Formats: sequence, C-alpha cells, structure tokens
Amino acid sequence: MRIVDANIDDLNRSTKRGRARSSETQQLISVIDGLKTGAAKAIMLGPGDTGKKMKARIAYAGRLAGKRLQVAIEADRVFFGLSDRPARKRRRRGGKK
Repeated sequence: MRIVDANIDDLNRSTKRGRARSSETQQLISVIDGLKTGAAKAIMLGPGDTGKKMKARIAYAGRLAGKRLQVAIEADRVFFGLSDRPARKRRRRGGKK
C-alpha cells in the first residue's frame, strides 16, 4: 500500500465516499438533487417492488442527498418531492432526571 498527498477538493467532489451504492440509489440521489421546490416525481412500481420498499429507498437516498422529502404511496406508484415543512422537533419523553 502506498499513501500519497491528495487535493481536498478532489475528495469533496468524489461521488463514491462511504459505502458502495447501487446504481438505482445513485440515480435516485441525482434526481433528488435536481428537484426544485414545488416539483414532484413519481416512481412506477415494477414487478417485485412494493410501495413500502420503494418508500424506504427514496427516504434513504434523501438522507444521503441531505434533503427533507415528502413521500406518498399510491396503488401503482410512489410520489416524492421536497418537503416545505420544517424539521420535526424531537424531544425525550419524561422529565429531566
């Protein structure tokens, strides 16, 4: 193994940081990155796909892209778009200890 100096800009532009992702996930990330506020996309469910499975894939790709998404499942498709709602405040249940 040989370690050499590298440019930090090359690291930041690299598309394969972290674990390897499927081509489907990479495609979802690029579509999510290109979404504008007020626009939506739909994924048509194919054989072997379920709405829940596709919603989980979209949510995963949204987290990787750093975007909050709104996702809805219909009979044969899954809709998604950028969420205009603020992030949910999460607090611990119970009082302080």
